[in-house]
Amino acid sequence: MTRAELHGFLTLVDRSALRTLGEALARDLAVRHRSLPQDGLWMLTMRDGVAGEPFHAGELPVAEARIEVEDRAGVRAEGGARLLLAAPEDALATAICDAVWSGNLAGSDLVAELAATGRAAAVSRDQRRAAVRESTRVQFADLGETP
Repeated sequence: MTRAELHGFLTLVDRSALRTLGEALARDLAVRHRSLPQDGLWMLTMRDGVAGEPFHAGELPVAEARIEVEDRAGVRAEGGARLLLAAPEDALATAICDAVWSGNLAGSDLVAELAATGRAAAVSRDQRRAAVRESTRVQFADLGETP
């Protein structure tokens, strides 16, 4: 699993489970903020399909956290998160999980277990979407036939 996949899977788990894990992991770590967890708006910039000119489509609410952790043995790892439609506490918990998992620190197995829950949710979501797509598929060859 890549870090990008880890972040994606963690966005699909129960927020209280994510926060609980982040808090539990932080108890055994020294957590230093590289930037304070915060929320705000992020400008969504797109490009015009004809002229290629940039335009602002709107603003998206985001939460962000960047941290560095150090375990009792002095091993350090960095983590970060930028999440859409989330609270700063969710970004901080995700950043802690990211640091623990990417640094292979104690508790990385717990992060992987929580991410597996998110992976299962992603598989289920993708199956539901595929079923909807299939139910709306049009067979154009059948449209030209007369009874």
